[in-house]
Amino acid sequence: MFSALKKLVGSEPGQLREKNIPAGLQSMNQSLQRRFAKGVQYNMKIVIRGDRNTGKSTLWHRLQGKKFMEEYIPTQEIQVTSIHWNYKTTDDVVKVEVWDVVDKGKGKRRGDNLKLENEPQESDEVALDAEFLDVYKNCNGVIMMFDITKQWTFNYILRELPKVPTHVPVCVLGNHRDMGEHRVILPDDIRDFIAGLNRPMGSSYIHYAESSMKNGFGLKYLHRFFNIPFLQLQ
Repeated sequence: MFSALKKLVGSEPGQLREKNIPAGLQSMNQSLQRRFAKGVQYNMKIVIRGDRNTGKSTLWHRLQGKKFMEEYIPTQEIQVTSIHWNYKTTDDVVKVEVWDVVDKGKGKRRGDNLKLENEPQESDEVALDAEFLDVYKNCNGVIMMFDITKQWTFNYILRELPKVPTHVPVCVLGNHRDMGEHRVILPDDIRDFIAGLNRPMGSSYIHYAESSMKNGFGLKYLHRFFNIPFLQLQ
């Protein structure tokens, strides 16, 4: 059940990395390696949420500097990795813990597949998902994704965005901008909804942006969005 929690660190610095790292978002370039040698000054937790098939896992991989995944493979439970990021031109090294959140995961069967005859059937393990964990605990920022070509993914935003703690900065990300000719959700739709939220004074801003995981559009904006939770963390 806790196998995913063992992956919090993600890939080790010594492992080979993809050469095609998106501009503005790098797991660990040479400059950061030198700064990292001085030690990590800050730890930041970013949560990615959204309905199924909106590109959450693809973004999770892209933030690690990996290539776009053509094949859609449903994520069974929460997966976590760590990337290293720095604030503008400072020497402050930030370890960003990125959570790819599954709302309702698929439980795993305990024990081996081989069972003795008449042996009692063991129950499924609880999946590591948003029903099992409070994903907003110690959270510094949320990226909430939807597909601009699918209305039901936007309905997820309407339902879940008001549940995000008001002190946490949010970036609502309209994905699949490269399929803009098929879009059913307009930018004004989400902006009007955000403007109509009855949030208390002092709440963090909610930002809207659009992206394409296929061509990397919007990744540079996310790099800038990380500035907001970082400044709050300071």
